[in-house]
Amino acid sequence: MVTNRWSQTTKRLVVVGLVLILLLVLYVFRTLLPTLALALVLAYLLKPLADLVERRTPLSRTPATILVYLVLLLLIAIIPVTVVPQVYDRITRLNLDVQQLADDLIRFLSQRVVILGYTFGLPDLVGDVRQAFQDLFRPFATQTVGFLVNVATSLLSILSIFVISFYLVRDADRLRNALDRMAPPGYTEELRYLREEINHVWKAFFRGQIVLGVIVGVVVWLSMSLVGLPNAGLMGLLAGLLEVIPTFGPIIATIPALLIALFQGSTYLPISNFWFTLLVLGIYVVIQQTENAYLVPRILGRRLQLHPVIVFIGLLAGGILLGALGVLLAAPIIATIRVLLRYVYAKLLDQDPFPQPFVAEGEIYPGEIDAILFDLDGTLIETDDDAVDAVARRLAPLKWLLPKRDPQRAARHIVMACEGPCNSILTFMDRIGLDDNLLDIGDRLRRWRGQHTPLNFRPVDGVGETLRDLSRRYHLGIVTTRSHREAEIFLAQQNLTDVVQVIVGREDTWRIKPHPGPIRHAAEQLGVPVERCLMVGDTAVDILAARAAGARSAGVLCGFGEEDELERAGADVILKTTSELIRWM
Repeated sequence: MVTNRWSQTTKRLVVVGLVLILLLVLYVFRTLLPTLALALVLAYLLKPLADLVERRTPLSRTPATILVYLVLLLLIAIIPVTVVPQVYDRITRLNLDVQQLADDLIRFLSQRVVILGYTFGLPDLVGDVRQAFQDLFRPFATQTVGFLVNVATSLLSILSIFVISFYLVRDADRLRNALDRMAPPGYTEELRYLREEINHVWKAFFRGQIVLGVIVGVVVWLSMSLVGLPNAGLMGLLAGLLEVIPTFGPIIATIPALLIALFQGSTYLPISNFWFTLLVLGIYVVIQQTENAYLVPRILGRRLQLHPVIVFIGLLAGGILLGALGVLLAAPIIATIRVLLRYVYAKLLDQDPFPQPFVAEGEIYPGEIDAILFDLDGTLIETDDDAVDAVARRLAPLKWLLPKRDPQRAARHIVMACEGPCNSILTFMDRIGLDDNLLDIGDRLRRWRGQHTPLNFRPVDGVGETLRDLSRRYHLGIVTTRSHREAEIFLAQQNLTDVVQVIVGREDTWRIKPHPGPIRHAAEQLGVPVERCLMVGDTAVDILAARAAGARSAGVLCGFGEEDELERAGADVILKTTSELIRWM
């Protein structure tokens, strides 16, 4: 049966209409969002267990899922009977009378303070402290009763969470296959990679939170036990549980420990409660700073490394949209949005959103290489250290904060770190037609500051002989972020025009390194398969471009790059200087 095809305009209108309808439905049923979110989280956590049971037992999918949920319900029934009484017993051992606590705080704040002969009374500054503390502690009882009432009236929501998550776990594979079939033609593979990236984010979050919670809880328990804080185990449990709240969780966990230290003191240290409180505060600060500097980057990994301001805004937005659940899940939700935005940005620039890195298998043999592509700066041309020197001069007053107190080394890292983002900005400017203006401004600034121009390039020692020797056996090319003209001038200065067969400058492709496009373009121009090309460069940008293109890569240490950085980028071989290629090849 022949039907009328929709025009592009009709298709766009239908898509926009469906999106608007979806947003309207979400708004009307927004009260169900927390229930659906909890069901999704529960299903995500239980699916691996159901997969494991299905693989290791003769049970089919439905019985395996039922078994997992029965075990979960059994644990839910056991925990209140076994764990809760122990926690309650520890809390009661604190012997903290709220009224007595308020009176103690009032007496502490009512003391007269003498500074430089002037006497101050804290009550004069803070007003009626007693009434303030009573107003502070009074709502806790009523809020607790309200919370219990809400829990009792939420059984339907809890049942809904279990029912929805059960079907999500049972039919997870079928749902995934259905989504793959719904993907537009040609997008199935991309959407699969996108789903895997998002899956990695949530795996890193849940795994990281469990590991961080256990480590921080044990460290707090041991350290508080060493200094004699009463109920150190409870403080460790609290610190571990509150790790799920980004930024504010560790701060909230510190407050009860400080109150206990202030009003009960140490069980054996012969110091006043005030100084003991400062000691406990210092220990918590050290633990939190160690966690942020060493544990979080290593446990959560790069996928959840978010700026504190972004996390703070996410906490506020999550709290408004989903309440407490939104606060707890703010970090992985933001990281998921970052993955989606990165995908959209790459598609807008016609880039590959999921470039597959080339993984070398074993050692490179010269017989596997037909063409050698060279970067210019730092590889064939001596690095221009003016930018590094300028940054180092500005860092000099802060050198005592820098690693090894070396501003020059820190400046090189900063300049290298800026290379990739700057190339991306240049690519974007090229797509909107403003790259020439930007580059003209840069060239004028360089000439005004007296920096090196294309007329006085300084070659790396031995590159002339190296290129002439290699040209007898290999096709040679240059892939650079400089202009095509600058590369031609350098080759003419060194009488190397006849040995290099192709030049790919920044204007020859839409995208520049670390995108693989320039390397693939050079291989195409040479008529050589890209996997039989060797890219030689001095920075991680060159290595990453080669891996993304599917070419082999060689890092050289005569430019900006350092050995460990080139290794992390995945260089197949690292040479001290470009001229070593003759001996190695």
